[in-house]
Amino acid sequence: MNKLISLRDHLIGAVAELKRNPDKLLTFIQDGRVAFHRGQHLSHEYRVPAQLVITDYSGTLDTVMIPLLQWLSRYQPDLDPDEAVTIEAEILDNKRWDLALTVQLTERVVALVDCDAGHINVEHRMPEYPIDPCPANAWQMSIKGPSDQDYKLAAEWSSD
Repeated sequence: MNKLISLRDHLIGAVAELKRNPDKLLTFIQDGRVAFHRGQHLSHEYRVPAQLVITDYSGTLDTVMIPLLQWLSRYQPDLDPDEAVTIEAEILDNKRWDLALTVQLTERVVALVDCDAGHINVEHRMPEYPIDPCPANAWQMSIKGPSDQDYKLAAEWSSD
């Protein structure tokens, strides 16, 4: 799935801990579906719950969630806001945890059949949906906790 690869690449580029060790990010698809219509054409849509697991993570949830939501806003904005992302975590100790996030992804595949030539052209579509106009491509995220006086730089990344 192109969308899952794109999301994975985005998180690796945006989350400092994953940038240093991309093997901490595991991706899975379970119980995915393929939607299609009978007939001569073979176009279809993948509908998959994509699970992103970050192992032995020592960062904050925000440093993962903000880049994830940024990517979803651009490539999967039609998600139900109440069900867009589910979270599971296992606390390993006071500084490390395993984090599992699940998002519903869809990817349209257009398969054009040329019966005369015996040829099928397949195109995976990954449209970008415009989000609020913002010219920045380089991002810095600062976080302020309840007992903090000031914001502290938590993450930096570039995005398209």
